[in-house]
Amino acid sequence: MYRFVMKSMIMIRIAKNATALSLLLLTLAVGCTRSVPARISGGSADDITVVVDAFVADASGGAATAVQIPEPTGFGTITGTITVNGNVDSSKFTAYNVNKDTSVCSNEPNRRVVVNNDGLQWGLLYYDGPFATGDPKWEHPDYLAGAGADLSGDLAFDQKSCIFMSRIYAMRTNQVLEIKNSDTVGHNANLAGLTSANMQIGPSSSVTYKPAFQESKPFTVDCKAHPWMSSYIIVRDAPFFAVTGKDGSFQISNVPTGVALPFKFWHEVLPSGAFEIKIDGNVEKLSRGKFNLDPLEPGEQRELSIEIDADLFNSAL
Repeated sequence: MYRFVMKSMIMIRIAKNATALSLLLLTLAVGCTRSVPARISGGSADDITVVVDAFVADASGGAATAVQIPEPTGFGTITGTITVNGNVDSSKFTAYNVNKDTSVCSNEPNRRVVVNNDGLQWGLLYYDGPFATGDPKWEHPDYLAGAGADLSGDLAFDQKSCIFMSRIYAMRTNQVLEIKNSDTVGHNANLAGLTSANMQIGPSSSVTYKPAFQESKPFTVDCKAHPWMSSYIIVRDAPFFAVTGKDGSFQISNVPTGVALPFKFWHEVLPSGAFEIKIDGNVEKLSRGKFNLDPLEPGEQRELSIEIDADLFNSAL
């Protein structure tokens, strides 16, 4: 009886696999454009299973398929300013909870939203579309020349008085970041990105961080030795990003022209869901920070005016 049951189960499996293969061949015959798994052999039920599984993976996005990207026509520049309409409620800012190294660490208020003369500092804008690394039609010679550059010295990610000096830091996957410790006490840089790292940094010293993967959004950086310390880093393949300065201004140079320009706006306080901003006076409803800019013309210098209501920040604080 046992042999009979096992034999029956095997025959059923082979029949199922043969049916699946028939459906696969029928699908290909009517013009399916998906890639065909490399291995198709006859007679083996295991081989048939491999073929079917590979086809299903391809159909669900599990296998890589060639993606055609548009061809830019030149380069342009995007500049602008992000301003805040109204007053951000500063009473919601609380002091850092300093409970050690009090002679070094500052307990100043944690200003999670920094606005100077209506200009929003530490706002992040970044391109979120296709990009061909190393292709001179996508990557301007200035960017190609800086590939693999070290972000050190004034460009380093620094910490002082037990506070990260950058609330958001943007870099490329082909760059190496110096993480400095300008304090006289040790720190711990805990980076929660796809290329994660947890590094000890002695007093007045530094370490380096080399990411291997692009990030879809900023990841947190904190210090386990001083748990109130927190910041963010984003890593992108494309160099088309900017972090707003003290006056809310930004500039993104050598942006490809003649192609769609999907962008994202991010700020540490704003919700990840839907919210509204104004771009050049027009209300834009953003989902996860996404918005689209019209293609640039070669040599164009486009200036954007982005406005955000203070109530959006106040409701999130």
